[in-house]
Amino acid sequence: LNVRRVALVAFNSAAHNKPSLIRDLLKNVLPHLYKETEKRKELIREVEMGPFKHEVDDGLDLRKAAFECMYTLLETCVDRLDIFEFLSHVQDGLKDHYDIKMLTYLMVARVSQLCPGAVLQRLEKLIDPLKVTCTTKVKPNSVKQEYEKQDELKRSAMRAVAALLAVPGADKHPQLGEFITQIRSTPDLAFLFESIQRDSGDSANQGSGMDLS
Repeated sequence: LNVRRVALVAFNSAAHNKPSLIRDLLKNVLPHLYKETEKRKELIREVEMGPFKHEVDDGLDLRKAAFECMYTLLETCVDRLDIFEFLSHVQDGLKDHYDIKMLTYLMVARVSQLCPGAVLQRLEKLIDPLKVTCTTKVKPNSVKQEYEKQDELKRSAMRAVAALLAVPGADKHPQLGEFITQIRSTPDLAFLFESIQRDSGDSANQGSGMDLS
């Protein structure tokens, strides 16, 4: 597992720093890369900690490294990707562990800018897992860290939702429209969504200001 993870880290470094080295190899490499993003039951074990049972996922670091490679390829080799196949693996990542979710929310936001047409066609499958994250409530007896993690997930998922909403034609999608209505009628979600949209607007304005100077 560690050797495969290190291989992915090396591949990610090449994709980031010298994409020309790997562009022509992607046709053969991508199926193997995508395979490493899959959750494997045989790598999940249960560990007893006192009276509690805790699940340990030995494949998590490997999956995380694979998704990091995907994010880099989106930036450096997007013209060599079958974006629909790429999105199907992003969809799976949206339902994975906290670390993977955080990565795939960034990917949803980025791919919405780079390939809006493809995202529009897959909108329904991207919205469902985002909706689950935004509406999940932490159990009342959870520790402080659980509340903080859920807040971070919610904020990042909301950024992805805001990016989807900015895709031309997305505002006419019934499922996204229904979700936005749900967000705006839930006070804590509405407040969070408005602050994210404000931040996005400020960033865009700063960007245009920089272009003019």
